[in-house]
Amino acid sequence: MRILFIPLFILFYLSINVIAEPIKLTKDEKTFIASHPIIKVGMMPDFTPFTYYIKNTPVGFEHDLLNIISKRTGLIFERKIDNWTKVYSAFKDKNIDMVTSISYKKYREPFTIFTSAYYEIPIMIFVRDDFGEYKGIKSLKGKKVGVLKDVFYVKELEDMKTMDLVYYDNYTDLLNDLVFGKIDALIQNLTNINYLIKKYLYSNVKLASELILPNTKKEDLRFGVQPEKPLLASILEKALDSLSKKEKEDLVTKWIGSIKQYKGGHIELNKEQKAYLNTKVIKYCINPDGMPFEGLNEKGEHTGMSSDYYTLFEKMLSAKFELVKTNNWNESITFIKQKKCDMLALGMETPERKRNLNFTSSYLEVPLVVATRVDVPFINQILDLENEKIGIIKGDAFVKILRQKYPSLNLIEVTDIKEGLDKVKDGELFGYIDTLASIGYEFQQKYFGELKIAGKISENLKLSIAIVKEDKTLLTILQKTVNKITNEMHREIFSKWVPIKYQKGIDYDLVWKISIGAILFIILVVYWNRKIIQTNKLLQEAKKDIEVKNKELEKLAITDKLTNLYNRRKLDELLQNELNRSERFKHTFAVTILDIDYFKKVNDTFGHQTGDKVLIEISNILKTHIRTTDFVGRFGGEEFVIICPESQEDGVFNLMESIRLDISNYDFKNIGNITVSFGIALSKENDTVESILKRADDALYEAKNFGRNRVTVKD
Repeated sequence: MRILFIPLFILFYLSINVIAEPIKLTKDEKTFIASHPIIKVGMMPDFTPFTYYIKNTPVGFEHDLLNIISKRTGLIFERKIDNWTKVYSAFKDKNIDMVTSISYKKYREPFTIFTSAYYEIPIMIFVRDDFGEYKGIKSLKGKKVGVLKDVFYVKELEDMKTMDLVYYDNYTDLLNDLVFGKIDALIQNLTNINYLIKKYLYSNVKLASELILPNTKKEDLRFGVQPEKPLLASILEKALDSLSKKEKEDLVTKWIGSIKQYKGGHIELNKEQKAYLNTKVIKYCINPDGMPFEGLNEKGEHTGMSSDYYTLFEKMLSAKFELVKTNNWNESITFIKQKKCDMLALGMETPERKRNLNFTSSYLEVPLVVATRVDVPFINQILDLENEKIGIIKGDAFVKILRQKYPSLNLIEVTDIKEGLDKVKDGELFGYIDTLASIGYEFQQKYFGELKIAGKISENLKLSIAIVKEDKTLLTILQKTVNKITNEMHREIFSKWVPIKYQKGIDYDLVWKISIGAILFIILVVYWNRKIIQTNKLLQEAKKDIEVKNKELEKLAITDKLTNLYNRRKLDELLQNELNRSERFKHTFAVTILDIDYFKKVNDTFGHQTGDKVLIEISNILKTHIRTTDFVGRFGGEEFVIICPESQEDGVFNLMESIRLDISNYDFKNIGNITVSFGIALSKENDTVESILKRADDALYEAKNFGRNRVTVKD
């Protein structure tokens, strides 16, 4: 019993760190919210990552924080966005109710009520790389030092009277003047300057030291409230206190974590290396069919992990890279041997390849797994594959390694992963060996319910940058680059292409952990009850667990994550099935495309989170109205599709009209009423998925053109 108590206690402990605290407002505070529902808040346009713009949309840590507070309190924040000097003046002149990103200073107390800090940032001193050795703040004596006007530590700097302070209205001008020599140094928070260095690819700026003053150590970000509104300050403080540990961590991970990954440091290069990068375009080859590591998309553009690494290389080196397209991986290997390209971002070092290529140290390691049909037993070790035909990509570095290490294996070389998995599905091969990431990516696209990952083998794929043998300069430059890539950078790139695209279905690495955990738990139970269970039963439990996860993979891959309806891919499959049935049995069916009217206005006025809630509520309305034989899914954006098998025009029209009326009469919280337009198309002889969708779409546009909030049928 004591053993069970420990995990229960841990779960309880975790729960109190995850669940947000409820806000208990006083009667006066509730009255204030009712009488002052709209709060004018001053924010900056360029204080990355806390408040800034992406494609004309204000985003950042503070915007998300205000959205959480708004949901929790009912306050509506009307954002007034301008540079710090103007925002600060507007606050002092009492033209706005509150301001974000303000730091505590005693001289501000007469005109500010401060909340507690919601984040603290180091204040750093940045200099150019020709500054010389920095020996503390005394090194800035007599130098031109850039600072933001009205920044909270400016008075302390002025009182020192040792440096020539130059004042700025915005961060971009501040950094530009340092880069181009108009000032000798700048003082500003770490995250903001790092972001600008990354954005503009500046390579001659370096971090000298953290600023430590007698009364200032870090930039403490708080909400500042007008002294005449103490109830507002109290409400905000309670909202900040109510944030759960998980909510705080999520905000930091989403906004601060993404900025911290590029440290703003530059790579130290000598004159020869700088001249190399300034005069040479570095040509590179990839595996055009090696997703998620790398590949070519439908437009013939480089995509995948290595695409992100090349983008990172370009930013860190201010270098120019050019893709040399090939038809397959073997051709890429041939091209680099023939010096038609200079490098590969992802290549495994082997003795054979080292004759023609140099390699940096490895920086990416991925396990190898075996894919089989779903009816194959669990594979405990690679020798379980003896006497079976096992596929592996031709030219892969592991072909020779596995043949030397396991001569009893019958390895069959295939052109690419798709050929390998297809042959496993058709029974021509017993299994196929590749990386966990590659097979997981393909499982997301295809093979649901047909193939599974049946086991992991001991070898791992270790990837390095491969460079032509003669180019020692490029090797040195890229090794310095690899040394500068942080774990956070690697993690972001890997998680972008494996967990996001791959965990929508199933994280097979997690499956292994679950399987091993299940086995250990069973062993513990056996020991506890002094009974003996056969090893094959343990393996069977692990097999069942993997089969369950494979079923979850199939379900999640056909579901829209936000609305939990079918996604576009599943809708296409269902439409094709109905077309086949219609052709065979000569029965008609109907397709309806519906689109939310003026949905962009909802997002622009109330924010995308509110827009997402509208999509979820409309999805729930649709699910409750359709017949048990109908299908509904999210087509994309604010468009939905309803498929009505065995249907005639009148019945479908009446059903859609009923849905339209219910949506138009529905009261969406904080928004009011929303309308939806419908376009219906009935199936015809020789229809295709594209043709029937085109007619439904034409009907939808007809409904839009005739005033919206209506149902239109297209012959």
